[in-house]
Amino acid sequence: MDESSWMYSDSPQGLYREDCCKGVESFINFALSNPKNISGSGIKCLCVKCENKKLYQSDVVMMHFF
Repeated sequence: MDESSWMYSDSPQGLYREDCCKGVESFINFALSNPKNISGSGIKCLCVKCENKKLYQSDVVMMHFF
């Protein structure tokens, strides 16, 4: 699977597939492993609404992906 293909894969029923969930989790872990991505206790959210400008806890960022 392509490194970013997990972002575009969902099931026909509208539920996220396991590879998508693992991809989001992997992305969050990568962001948290790089100190320059962390400000205080949050990381920037890449969802369409937040536009990589707002800082949230990792669990909130994960929910925004879904």
